[in-house]
Amino acid sequence: MNKHYVSAITAFLVWGFFPLVLRTVGAHPAGEILYFRILFSLGILIVILAAFMRKKTGENIALFKSLNAKAKTSTIVLTLLGGVLLTVNWLIFIYVVNAVNVKTASFSYLICPVITAGLGYILLREKLIAIQWLSILLCAISCVLMGINNVQELWYSLLIAFSYALYLVTQRKNQGFNRLIVLAVQVAFAFLIMNLFFGQLVGSVTIDYSFFGIVFCIALFFTVLPLFLNLYALNKIDAATIGILMYINPLINFTLAFFVLDETATATQVIGYAVIGIALVMFNLPVLRRLRKS
Repeated sequence: MNKHYVSAITAFLVWGFFPLVLRTVGAHPAGEILYFRILFSLGILIVILAAFMRKKTGENIALFKSLNAKAKTSTIVLTLLGGVLLTVNWLIFIYVVNAVNVKTASFSYLICPVITAGLGYILLREKLIAIQWLSILLCAISCVLMGINNVQELWYSLLIAFSYALYLVTQRKNQGFNRLIVLAVQVAFAFLIMNLFFGQLVGSVTIDYSFFGIVFCIALFFTVLPLFLNLYALNKIDAATIGILMYINPLINFTLAFFVLDETATATQVIGYAVIGIALVMFNLPVLRRLRKS
């Protein structure tokens, strides 16, 4: 197994164990956790860009300046929209893990690739074959089954899934720039958003050095590092393969939810999980066949 596969697998393994770390700061509001996660992530990204990517940053600035007015506007809108979607996705995910349950957050990332494909068809005119349409239908049935048990949990799952799926689809159109540099701009914009709504999302900050230490580790080991590994893997591994490996994350989440955090599932939920499992196999069958041949 080459280093690019190792990088991709490591990234999703790390994200898989993220809920356990989040639970250690569960006494703090989701907005406060997110504020310092973004602040520390931004600081880390600035250090990386200043120390190791000055030339690349200069090249990207020059590229942006060379664009016509329409292309510049499109790049700015897509980049800042990505910052908004990341903020929403991270905030809801943190809240759900700490205030609802891990299985709800995990379900969102199981259905996310299918939702991404559906949005790709609607917004980017990407093609889907018959078996993938059938898997999307099964995914919808699975969501109905989950909603029968708990509508609120389903809405949380859909909000997480749709915000991240829309982020992925919009960033597919935002091509030509270094992904780490774009991410730094988006995190900077997310930090601006958090400051604009500081009173509503954060409020008063309690000085707790252990909290700051844990959130710094979240920023470094569960935000910047896995994102970097994922971007590195994409240099040699196609997006379809990354899409398959992505399921490592929610599968670990489910394992933690049921065997470590003692969460339970109703019979209806189990059927819903089974249906989404079948849907995911069907949806990825063309990719799996292609990978097998290669």
